[in-house]
Amino acid sequence: MRGNIIGFDPDTNTGAISGHDGNRYDFATQDWHAQSRPTHGDVVDFQVTGQRARDIYLLEPEYVQPTWSQFLFSAEGRISRSQYWLKWALPVFGVTIVLEIICFSVMDPAVAGVIIGLYGLVLIWPSIVIYVKRAHDRNHSWAFILLLFVPLVQIWPLIEFWFLRGTIGANRFGPDPVPRQ
Repeated sequence: MRGNIIGFDPDTNTGAISGHDGNRYDFATQDWHAQSRPTHGDVVDFQVTGQRARDIYLLEPEYVQPTWSQFLFSAEGRISRSQYWLKWALPVFGVTIVLEIICFSVMDPAVAGVIIGLYGLVLIWPSIVIYVKRAHDRNHSWAFILLLFVPLVQIWPLIEFWFLRGTIGANRFGPDPVPRQ
């Protein structure tokens, strides 16, 4: 049967599930078969014995692709490496090169500099949001991106954001953006 965790007390190691049949079932952590602790709202699959749930398995939430506005302006959720490279880094790099070539070949260098500067300002918030979501994918909080401002140490976050796969399966920031094969 399926249901949702409606409560869990870590002090007593007990909790309750609201079954999709409309009934409430109690459980203990010995019946929980997941690496993370039960949290309110988790969707689970379980067996029933009387009013007790047993053999409880966490069902992975499904990843929903963010809209363009969510992708660029909301720091919620996770994005994969491929989303980072294909939807952000490579397009921004390409647009920057084309914009600089056009501006500096046709305009006065001062005007071109102002246009490039405004373009850079426009990219600040989306860049922060994208890096926060990559940090979330690696199961780090938003504060991890502050390491980008520490000389020499900044190399490690860049390696994580650019090259390392995120947490396999759901983490505290949402479902895995990489589909399972």
